[in-house]
Amino acid sequence: MKKLLLISAIALSFTSSAQVWFDLGAKGGVGSGFALNSVVNEDGRLGVSPGFNYFFGGKVGVNFGEFVGVTFDVDYGSYKYGFTQSDVLGKPATETFKYKLSYNAINFSPYFRYTKEASYLEIGPNFSFTRNPLIEDEAYQILQPNPAEAINSKLTGLTFGFGGHMVGNETISLMMGLRFNYTFSNLTSQTYEDTSFPFTNYLDITEPTSTNPLNVQLVMEINYSLGYFVKASCGRRTAFLTF
Repeated sequence: MKKLLLISAIALSFTSSAQVWFDLGAKGGVGSGFALNSVVNEDGRLGVSPGFNYFFGGKVGVNFGEFVGVTFDVDYGSYKYGFTQSDVLGKPATETFKYKLSYNAINFSPYFRYTKEASYLEIGPNFSFTRNPLIEDEAYQILQPNPAEAINSKLTGLTFGFGGHMVGNETISLMMGLRFNYTFSNLTSQTYEDTSFPFTNYLDITEPTSTNPLNVQLVMEINYSLGYFVKASCGRRTAFLTF
């Protein structure tokens, strides 16, 4: 009981000393996607082929004082990954073919964000629900599997990002940064987990392997601080340029 009272007292003390305030933001980003797979790294017939991806959405932030906060992002994006194939069975050995995996996704992401002066750091989980999956095999376009059955409909990952406040004042600001997202879930659905997909063009590749997407993105965010209406010092952020 004494410990509970002590924890409650500490929490009340923190809450009273740190003003809670909110902010809203609209954001978007572009970047490259990489399909990480051990077979691609080890087999000389295969090579990494980065794909283009982008997203746009919004966020709500809950801040505790001027430095620590939690943000809740919701966005919609398009993601493409791939690799090159050479020495494909039934095809000329000198020719190279691309294998592409792509989908759209609705993403939900709660992040912990630390902001100090003109910079910020953020980290948190990412939950994606894939839509409109597509598979493009240049070597055998007719024989490629059904993408709706081959690509996982739910993905879970971890996002780390950093950046700075470029232009703005205490109320509104433009931020820019880099974001790295690694997906722990296998991109391959449960239906195909025990197969050699997506390396079905090679009869000697029989063991199933995990394909984990990695996204690297340049992110832009317009942030509006509601803390201005609560307390003038809340939401105060230093930018490289102010107005």
